[in-house]
Amino acid sequence: MSRMKDVAMRNHLLRWVILALLLVSVPAALAQAQTGTLDRIRTNGKMTLGYYNEAQPFTYQGSSGTPDGYAIALCRAIASAIQEELKLQNLSTQFVAVDASERFDAVKDGRIDLLCGPSVPTLSNRAEVSFSIPILGSGTGVMVRRDAPVAFRELLETGQTAGHPIWRGSPMLTALQQRTFSVISGSLQEQLLKNRREELNVNSVISLVPDLATGLKQLQDGKSDAFVAERSVLLDLAKRDTSGNLVVLNRVFDYEPLALALSRDDSDFRLVVDRTLSQLYRSGKVNAIYEQYLGKPDKAAQDWFRRTAVPQ
Repeated sequence: MSRMKDVAMRNHLLRWVILALLLVSVPAALAQAQTGTLDRIRTNGKMTLGYYNEAQPFTYQGSSGTPDGYAIALCRAIASAIQEELKLQNLSTQFVAVDASERFDAVKDGRIDLLCGPSVPTLSNRAEVSFSIPILGSGTGVMVRRDAPVAFRELLETGQTAGHPIWRGSPMLTALQQRTFSVISGSLQEQLLKNRREELNVNSVISLVPDLATGLKQLQDGKSDAFVAERSVLLDLAKRDTSGNLVVLNRVFDYEPLALALSRDDSDFRLVVDRTLSQLYRSGKVNAIYEQYLGKPDKAAQDWFRRTAVPQ
């Protein structure tokens, strides 16, 4: 009987110990969850920025081994603004390479404070992360070889062939039959391609690739007939291709505002990011950054920046 009482007493004490531990750990966990990005940066004296290794001219690893690109330059300007905002004497910036499959998880887990690899703020992406104001208006493009069949290229470039528009079941769609399109897995372009293939009811093959380099090589080696990706990236790939055998079609297939990804429900951090970008746009300082990586901005690009800037 005495032994049973001892066991009951130990179980009773154990329950109280567990309850006490829970009462201590829950507030600590809540406090950690409620810590904003700016608080984390202030505490650590460090800002962690995510980037893509091969997404030139937006983000890439430069010849010196350090990240470079249009989006990287914007992120460096944001880091400087945050250092001033937090009144920090020193703020170190650490760059972490991420790929398409883990980019948003890295933001959600707090492994990176800001994703400098541009992303499209779709509704499904917004369910995972938040986004800055756009850093560039872009769209989907198609790259082909110069020796591509005329009917195939004309159909992609204009949406018609021999001056005749196409429709589901149109005989002109034979130019698309059995053609292979390379596209990066998980990208917005993958879904666009699948939707268009279903709309036109053609048996084109969609070849999923892990990165730009693989998609480019498939096209160069003749394993695919076209490479579909973000148009500015394709233009840069074509510019750096020494063979001169690649061409990006003039047609832009859809409009895609590109933005920087950050943690959801962190309005204070987003305010600093958007304010910095808006000031760059309004002041015209963004023009020099644009020119360095994308070429001299024309009037349309300058007008876009002015329209995109959030009023003070």
